[in-house]
Amino acid sequence: MSSAQPRMPAAYLGKRRHVWAVAGGLVALLATAALALFFSSFSARHTDNASRKLWMQITDFADSATSPALSADGRVIAFIRGPETFLSRGQIYVKMLPDGQPIQLTHDAATKMAPAFSADGSRIAYTTTDTSAGWNTWVVPVLGGEPEELLPNAAALTWADPKHVVFSEVKTGVHMGVVTATEGRAGERNIYLPADPVGMAHRSWLSPDGKWTLVSEMDMVGWRPCRVLPFDGSSSGETAGPRPARCTYAGWSPDGKMMYFSADAGDGYHIWRQGFPDGLPEQLTFGPTEEEGIAVTPDGNSLVTSAGIRESTVWVHDGRGDRQISGEGFASLQGLGSFGGGAFSVFSPDGKRLYYLVRKHGSRAFKSGELWMTNLDSDRTEPVLPGVSMSEFDIAPDGELVTFTALDPEGNSHPWVAPLDRSRPPKQLSSSVARKSWFGPGQEVYFVVREGEQDFVYASGKNDSASRKMISQPGADISGLSSDGDWWLLGGYTFAARSKQGGPTIRICNSCSAGWGPGSKFFYVWFRPLGEMGGGRTIVIGLPPGKELPKLPANGFRTTQDFQGLNVVAEIDMKGMTLFAPGPNPSIYAYVRTAVQRNLFRIPLQ
Repeated sequence: MSSAQPRMPAAYLGKRRHVWAVAGGLVALLATAALALFFSSFSARHTDNASRKLWMQITDFADSATSPALSADGRVIAFIRGPETFLSRGQIYVKMLPDGQPIQLTHDAATKMAPAFSADGSRIAYTTTDTSAGWNTWVVPVLGGEPEELLPNAAALTWADPKHVVFSEVKTGVHMGVVTATEGRAGERNIYLPADPVGMAHRSWLSPDGKWTLVSEMDMVGWRPCRVLPFDGSSSGETAGPRPARCTYAGWSPDGKMMYFSADAGDGYHIWRQGFPDGLPEQLTFGPTEEEGIAVTPDGNSLVTSAGIRESTVWVHDGRGDRQISGEGFASLQGLGSFGGGAFSVFSPDGKRLYYLVRKHGSRAFKSGELWMTNLDSDRTEPVLPGVSMSEFDIAPDGELVTFTALDPEGNSHPWVAPLDRSRPPKQLSSSVARKSWFGPGQEVYFVVREGEQDFVYASGKNDSASRKMISQPGADISGLSSDGDWWLLGGYTFAARSKQGGPTIRICNSCSAGWGPGSKFFYVWFRPLGEMGGGRTIVIGLPPGKELPKLPANGFRTTQDFQGLNVVAEIDMKGMTLFAPGPNPSIYAYVRTAVQRNLFRIPLQ
């Protein structure tokens, strides 16, 4: 049992300019003004060579351009016009450099990621997801035409040479590794498989000499540091770039002597470089914007990235209508729309206090920050545990305690519990690396520990340090437990339930997010379009006494028509909501609104 306190927030190099996300037009206007101010003053900085020259803006959208990719000769750039830097519901565009008009190549509603030019430059490959959350590669002609599927179960595909491709492939569950093969998948061999069975190596970048590859990967907590490893698969290599940090994109200089990274080491995503093979990481970009995506020009004198501002605010819906709760900082909460479902509480039992996370700096976790509370009657807002940075959290049924996970200095997550009135210091419940922490029956604290290739749920009494392994082994996607402890919620891209007593898994829904409200009196199902910033509808089902699951169709809920005959007590329009947290009844809930404005810029490197 460790007595160490949770890691305090790291100091950050520059405060981000805050933009109130009140209306889309105002957000775009303020974000554009912030970008103009930053880039107009950027050349006056003297921290390094790149910051002494003015960045060149390539796109000028009021919304967002992300995921840049350059043709072999550097004359054409491909990108996604969409808000997200991972999966985004947007369109593939190309543009002749420097001043050509952007040309839209795709016209569909599919989520997309990682555009890349083919070896001969005639096609652009990109990743899409299907209704079962599979990852597939499609191609579209650069000169225009109908897209067609190239390879199923293949993500972030690039060409190693005219006959061979490199891509990420799901092995089992969510476990994703990097492989190489021909375009027809002949001669496939593994390059890298994360040691963690829930590790996901989403993207890779081959060195110019074809001997090394950079990999960005994530686990169930968030993005990990990037890795560099031999392309022949002879070893798993080592971490590269800043660490600890979360790294989403990487690239090579044309001579292979320099590696570049988009990484968040504590002050948001910025560009870093590191000499290969034995240089030290060096930060290149600073300031209020974040920079993600790397496309190095053929001459090695510059790179293209997507720079902009992302703001997240917490809102509440109650008897007073809808109103914004959070102020300064990046705010978020636990809820539907993320890994975790809705089996966690962010409200006090009476629904009068709302708890959420506020972050004014970067983090390696998907959701992280200090815990804040707003009294919904008086609108009084205050920090609950100042100086304690946490990730997933859950408010106890009696409203007196919070349990949460927090990262240690090495980036490992552990479970904690603390009184909300600060009458005692936070207490670490286990030295084991754990993800997710929530209150179960009797206010015991449950948390998930990875042991080998299995996830085990441990339970600990709220007032003692002893923890015990549960007999049940619910699997890698455990997302919560019903209030009486009878049903595990299994979530991710597909949500399901499994009886605590054993038996088969029952599918709840696909391409959705689902979970209980506090007390398990209502069950929520959100049909959420992947890659979109909100949208869809949430169906709220009243549960009969003694029942903690509604009557489910054989293959789970697929459309709103499947709810006919059930006790549907509410339907909530989710337009603009990116996360959703149920309250004590369907008339009270919290949600997150996110606003993004990004464009492509060329950054000089010499």
